[in-house]
Amino acid sequence: MTSTAQRRPLRTAVVGLTSVSLAVFGVVAVGAPASADPDLDRLRERVSDVSDQVDDLYHEAEVANERYLKAQGEYEDAAKQLTISSKAVKRQSAKLAEMTADMGGFAAAAYRQGMVDPTMHLVLSDDPTQALSESMMLDAYASQQSSALSTVAAERAVLGQKQADVEEDAAMLEVIEKQMAQEKDALEAKVDQADSLLDSLKDREREILAQIEAEREREAERRAEAAARAARDAEREAVAAAAPAAAPETEPEPAPAPPPASGRGAAAVAFAMGQIGDAYVYGGTGPSGWDCSGLTSGAWAAAGVSIPRTSQAQLYGLPRVAPSNARPGDIVVYYSGASHVGIYIGNGQVVHASRPGVPVGTAPMHSMPVVGVVRPG
Repeated sequence: MTSTAQRRPLRTAVVGLTSVSLAVFGVVAVGAPASADPDLDRLRERVSDVSDQVDDLYHEAEVANERYLKAQGEYEDAAKQLTISSKAVKRQSAKLAEMTADMGGFAAAAYRQGMVDPTMHLVLSDDPTQALSESMMLDAYASQQSSALSTVAAERAVLGQKQADVEEDAAMLEVIEKQMAQEKDALEAKVDQADSLLDSLKDREREILAQIEAEREREAERRAEAAARAARDAEREAVAAAAPAAAPETEPEPAPAPPPASGRGAAAVAFAMGQIGDAYVYGGTGPSGWDCSGLTSGAWAAAGVSIPRTSQAQLYGLPRVAPSNARPGDIVVYYSGASHVGIYIGNGQVVHASRPGVPVGTAPMHSMPVVGVVRPG
């Protein structure tokens, strides 16, 4: 089945959204100092509330998109299984037809003799000797064919089971197809709600939205830098605690250098960085539009490594590493539902496809809640 959500964007841009945009979903709102104008304060509060709602809606849409992609994978698997089951029924039907045809000779002989007792058949025959010979041959053939009849009955039962498998696979396909339609409707509804909220803003409110987004982006960077410093400090403390006590005059060892990217990791980073500026597209797998897991899987495919398509499957299907040990090319997974992913590029940054209206770009690694880091190869 060709996926509409996969082949085209539901929204490739948000109407009227300013050029300054959020690099992340759901960053804590930055409180602005109260102004001397109460009307302006109320306006900022309304715009900030709209921005929060839009972020939440886009995040929920991305969650629905990941569920859609998961269902799409299940649909493809179920369709393959239905094809296998249908072919099995066809083969079994042909086998049974051939066996039934082989039974024709026995059935014809039995029909000719009918229900006449073999002894009476011998007595009434014009040629008793010939009749006796036919009767003995028929008995021997009947014994042989009795076994064949049992085999036919067993094969017929097998055919019935295979037909039942086809019906079950077809029903499963229908269930998954309905689920995909529901997730697609949910995704579109969230995006439409977000667009409606943004369309409701007046020119002055759009200017304030740009200011709020810029403030939040700066706050996200500050939070990310603080998180990175805390991680480095914790790592140094752990190293110091594990090492023998040094003499007072010994200089402290410098923090360990971040691990270098592997050849494939570097290739994945290079590919992902080459997509900066491309549009965010729900279900997008390139070449000019991506969703978050489409970008990570596409980058690693360019590096020669096949990885799962969805963000959840990437988290649970790939080797985990500690976030403090992340190296370029690793996939950083965000939020408790593993609904977003990006590729670590070094220096505390990731490249990712974040949300509609925001092109592929970079963001601080810790600008969103990290739930895990995985390393494809």
